[in-house]
Amino acid sequence: MPSEQLQCCAICPHQNDCRRVGACVDDVNAEYLATSHARFSRLMTPAQATRCMDALKSKTTLRRIFGCSKENVIIVTPGKFRNHCKAYPEWGAEALRLAKENEKAAGIRTTTVNLKYARERSAESRRNAATCANGHVRTLENTFYVLNERNCLVRRCRDCNKNAKRARLPTEEQVRAVVVAVHHGATLTAAASASSQPALRNFFRKNPKIGNRIYTLSRANLAARLREVWRAKRLTAAPSLTQNNGEDAYEAVRRATAHLHEHERDDVMSRMFIAIGEGWLKLSEASVRVGEFLRDQRRRPRVYGDQRFSLDNPLADGSGMTWLDTKTNADRLWGLGTAEAPRKEGGF
Repeated sequence: MPSEQLQCCAICPHQNDCRRVGACVDDVNAEYLATSHARFSRLMTPAQATRCMDALKSKTTLRRIFGCSKENVIIVTPGKFRNHCKAYPEWGAEALRLAKENEKAAGIRTTTVNLKYARERSAESRRNAATCANGHVRTLENTFYVLNERNCLVRRCRDCNKNAKRARLPTEEQVRAVVVAVHHGATLTAAASASSQPALRNFFRKNPKIGNRIYTLSRANLAARLREVWRAKRLTAAPSLTQNNGEDAYEAVRRATAHLHEHERDDVMSRMFIAIGEGWLKLSEASVRVGEFLRDQRRRPRVYGDQRFSLDNPLADGSGMTWLDTKTNADRLWGLGTAEAPRKEGGF
């Protein structure tokens, strides 16, 4: 075909390929239909080739172009498209490149949509489930709600949460830090944060030798710290006991115990002096808190030597009599006062 006739084909989508072939695509199709018994041409028409290339440039996949998708844009059959790409290689290479890019983009889009639908279906099944993932029955007491990483309110199982806490273990750095701190005088509470202590307890249960050693050191450190605290309190309380040569403390205690019976006053005063020296009684509170020391004194048993006083104890004269045998009606606190007083019905 002359080059002048090829240049007049304005709608030809692949003029360079036509020049190499030496014939227009319409002429090739007409010749094929005339020499064969086929009802349709072997190659695409120029209009079909143009529509196909435009569709590929607009991100349309070959499945839609071939009519194999739900959103069809039917332009050409797969066999005719392959034949056209072979007959016009330059046009075919560009069409296949665009088709590959479109398929890749559509695959990503399809994966994203399918993942979204899968998450929705999974969330729906979990919402309607009667048990959690580990088989615990969902009840109001066994369920709580938290916000997840997507800021959505999700349901959690308390039994699963407890089991996870029991199985949680500390890191190696946390264990080393606790061991070093305890060996340097710190207690276990001070050496580990509140959030890491459950994990440490799990570790000590799995390693009882290490746990017993750490607990022993921690208790010893706590006792030493309490001794230091009490020593500091005694040092700060000593001036209140010794100031003004002890006259202030003595006068405060004497006034506070002035109303007590003389057989109890000395013991109560001694207790109050000890409390002032130990730092847990202030001179200004002596009159208010004297009742505490009196009650404590009265709770203590009255002991003569190593034997508790009792009216059933025998006398020391060897007569075989007890202290109860020496008592008369006059010694009764609720009695009549004299041995000759008449008895009352229901009394002594």
